[in-house]
Amino acid sequence: MSWACSARTPAAVPPPAQRDQPDAPGTAAITREPEPTPVRGPLPRAAVDECALIDLPGEPIATIGLTDRIDPANALHPSNASERLLFGQLYETLVRVDCMGRVRPGLASSWRVDERAGRVWYLTLREDARFSDGAPVTPADVRAGWTRDGAGGELATHVKRHVQWVDVLDDRTLVIQLSTPRIDAPAVLAHPDLAVAKRVADSPFPLGTRLSRLDVARDAGRGVALSELTISRDNRPPLRFLVAPGDPRDLLDAGVDLLLTRDPATLDYAAALPHFQRVPLAWQRTHVFVTAGRSTSSPSLSEDARQALADDAVRGEARGAQGPFWLQTAQCHWTLAGMRPHVPTPRIVYDANDGTARDLAERLVALAKASGPSSTTFLDAILPDRSQRMFQRATGLTGEALANARRLGTDAGYIVSVDSRPLEPCNALYAVVDSVPWLRPGTIVPLVDTRLQAIVRRGRSGATTAFDGAIVIGSVNDPASR
Repeated sequence: MSWACSARTPAAVPPPAQRDQPDAPGTAAITREPEPTPVRGPLPRAAVDECALIDLPGEPIATIGLTDRIDPANALHPSNASERLLFGQLYETLVRVDCMGRVRPGLASSWRVDERAGRVWYLTLREDARFSDGAPVTPADVRAGWTRDGAGGELATHVKRHVQWVDVLDDRTLVIQLSTPRIDAPAVLAHPDLAVAKRVADSPFPLGTRLSRLDVARDAGRGVALSELTISRDNRPPLRFLVAPGDPRDLLDAGVDLLLTRDPATLDYAAALPHFQRVPLAWQRTHVFVTAGRSTSSPSLSEDARQALADDAVRGEARGAQGPFWLQTAQCHWTLAGMRPHVPTPRIVYDANDGTARDLAERLVALAKASGPSSTTFLDAILPDRSQRMFQRATGLTGEALANARRLGTDAGYIVSVDSRPLEPCNALYAVVDSVPWLRPGTIVPLVDTRLQAIVRRGRSGATTAFDGAIVIGSVNDPASR
């Protein structure tokens, strides 16, 4: 498969000042370790944070490009990579998990487990925990933010996947019972579902706790369709976000310091510009195929076949999905929904906002229409029952239409994107089952893994990566970035 792109000649630029970075480090076992002592001033080479996006000191990142639209309604529950990047500069969780898989303090400065109860944890908030309007963050605020009504009533559904109940012990201490037992530090509390915020009447975005205030912007007026958002931060330079859902190369030409992308044309363009460097992030998403017509005894897709699919079908960086696959190995329990016999609608359904899912769905349709041993071998693993192979079209849906299609399960198949390395596999699996209630263990077919790359202006630094590739701009050890 070939991919066409427009030619673009980079302008002349000064010579590079920093080297390209290696792949992001892998995830190690989650352990509890003390927070490192903040270092002020320029960092000596040996003291640079191992989770720094750029491991050389430099000027702070000031301008960030976003290639997806930003919807205030998605605050705390981002629906795309741009929202995850933007909201990550505003909202914190009680704990965080760094790029090495270690649990670190977030809004909570310390925690301990009730040895008798097992999954009951006591967490103490930082003394300096504040909302962006300066009001102190209290345990009651945390609980209220996790409830349906925002006022301390019943916990919201997305919270109950992780937390069974939460109570206030004193003016700085929370008592939380997790939904599943944990014998280590409560890494599950780093899930973005549990970010702490406070809704206010005069702002489309909830108030966060990083002492960062979001100013909804204006047109940038740079000759391309850019919108501008600004985050003001106490005692630190502001962050300026340029939002341009069109060609990501326009953002590089507009002078951004940081851009996250998988677009091959943009990555090639950046490689030709000496004032930019590329940093691969952690593998973040795994795309899988699910269908109501596949048996639990069906053969698995081979490693070579998954890699061929990644190489031939997916636009942008991808690899064949690599096991072990938590979706298949997680020891979880749930009530299976009954399935009615049906003749499936002859389409592969995918999220229309997910380019990788579109590429995969279109390739499956092409394979079903093709003849030859290679396509037959591939389809024998995807859907052994040949009477079910009626992939006549790939259909992209969004919103309620997508939710309804997945819930009914009456299509030939679905491409679904999941976290490659969830903090809590059972909770992540329950979230998938909530949207695909007919899902059966052993019928999920992993296809490909994908990740983003960060394009960073040389001479800029100060961003830190988390276990899942999420980025915080400004050291998370620096109180000024909170």
